[in-house]
Amino acid sequence: MPAVTTVALLRKREGMSSPLFSKYWRDVHGMLATRIPGFRSYVQYHLESPWPLAGNQHGSPGSSLHGIAVVDFDSEEKRGGLADSEVAGLIREDEINLFHSSLLYNLPSGADSLWQQPTGEAAQPRHHFLLLRGASAAGAQALRQVLQQHTGLQQLRSFALDRGDAGQWKTPGVDNQLSDDNQFDLMLQITGDHSLSSEAIGHAVQTLSPAPERVRLYPVQAAYAMVSNGRPMHLGLRGLDVLQTIQATGADNQLDARLLQCLYGIAP
Repeated sequence: MPAVTTVALLRKREGMSSPLFSKYWRDVHGMLATRIPGFRSYVQYHLESPWPLAGNQHGSPGSSLHGIAVVDFDSEEKRGGLADSEVAGLIREDEINLFHSSLLYNLPSGADSLWQQPTGEAAQPRHHFLLLRGASAAGAQALRQVLQQHTGLQQLRSFALDRGDAGQWKTPGVDNQLSDDNQFDLMLQITGDHSLSSEAIGHAVQTLSPAPERVRLYPVQAAYAMVSNGRPMHLGLRGLDVLQTIQATGADNQLDARLLQCLYGIAP
């Protein structure tokens, strides 16, 4: 059965600082999420403030996103763990500690696509997320073509959010509802070297005609791969502070699979 993807658009809890949000999402909430069965890959993208784009509305004050999570599953059956597992219940209980809003799009097979340069990824890739609402299919395709012509582009992944089901995830005390501020049709994950700047992407957006109803461009401050190839990464098991301490000490035996199996019952 073809692979499927879930995208989460996230806003931090009101009054929570951005550094605390990032640390808690990565090292507490994210480590719990790595235990959800069925994940093929799970990457957290911690966002900077949206890049200002002339002529486009950016929503009401306080509506900006602070994180985007992308989770891939081998099949729709595997995705069942996201809603039905015991860990998923614990995730919901923890969301109130972290999120003001958590909007999950369960995308069907074929609702996302990946284009990449044959030369491979940049040594230190820079990620952006571009969200659009009201862009025509022809306009979106033209935008992708403009971006693909940039020499700094390494990967371009498209997510057709309008094909996703955003109504299945319900958390008491957290906003899970679609609204005028958070509803988009298309999301582009743009990965390249540092020559592919927010300004360059913004110029590409300005080529859209007619202009879309809403555009948001988010540079990514940090990306954290928590699960890869169906197994939690060391980061997803230990947290960044512990992992950096182990690396700084040169204590490679602390990353031994037998030790992690003893501590956590699972190893990368």
